[in-house]
Amino acid sequence: MNARKGAARARRPLAMIASVLLITGASTGAATAAGAQEDGKFCVVEVGKSVDGGFSPVKSKTCSDDPASSAFTAAAAPDVLLMEWFWNAYNSPGDVTRIIVSAEEGPCDSSGYRLRPNLIWDNEISGFYTYSNCREVTIYDGYNRDGDSQYWYDGAGDGPNVPYVGDWMNDRTSSLWIRA
Repeated sequence: MNARKGAARARRPLAMIASVLLITGASTGAATAAGAQEDGKFCVVEVGKSVDGGFSPVKSKTCSDDPASSAFTAAAAPDVLLMEWFWNAYNSPGDVTRIIVSAEEGPCDSSGYRLRPNLIWDNEISGFYTYSNCREVTIYDGYNRDGDSQYWYDGAGDGPNVPYVGDWMNDRTSSLWIRA
């Protein structure tokens, strides 16, 4: 279990989201905001519950290479923040992405969410925080939740804070599973 830092764990309104991890494996059916790129580094992504143990479908996404883009005003309450991922250990410099779900689909439960980073984020995740009852996290170096893996659990709070995944799994995440 990782120590929590009050200020770092403070909830921020989702309307102020700087970015969310872009997940692949499903068509979104949603148009990206004007000036946003389909596969930008900073995204607001809403995922849904997975069906039959498969990967969580992407319901909508808006991406940009600019963290100050208006693309990030797309998410607002009552969406549920599930996870923040850091491009760099300890989020330094500050490049963070976030995964959200609708209020009807969140928070985490025992089925959880099975996610796969897009090509830009594949093998680039160095740390993460979880929220909304996502107490268990497993990251995998394989694309289909296989290969080398590492597991974290925090039963006392919303979930584990892992500012650095460690030398062994740093920049090796190709899929993951978050759950209660």
